[in-house]
Amino acid sequence: MTDSTLKTVVVLDPETHGYKPSAHNLIASAAEELVEQFAGEDRTAKVLDQDERHRTSDPTKCGRCKKAAETARDDDDHPQTVEPVAS
Repeated sequence: MTDSTLKTVVVLDPETHGYKPSAHNLIASAAEELVEQFAGEDRTAKVLDQDERHRTSDPTKCGRCKKAAETARDDDDHPQTVEPVAS
């Protein structure tokens, strides 16, 4: 699997109305399953494309995931790409 096939899942926080990282480094099918699971809980989630594997094991502490979550939009039906964060 190439790194370009990896996905990040962000979920909408109902209190802040912003997205927060939920999972990263997922294959597409696992990401879609997670989004469906959130939908079953009446939660909104999105799948974002990753440019490369994220090294941080915890997506809630991952700088790339946090940045992607901050820029995630509800009105965009096109996949977004998680941009690399400068070290």
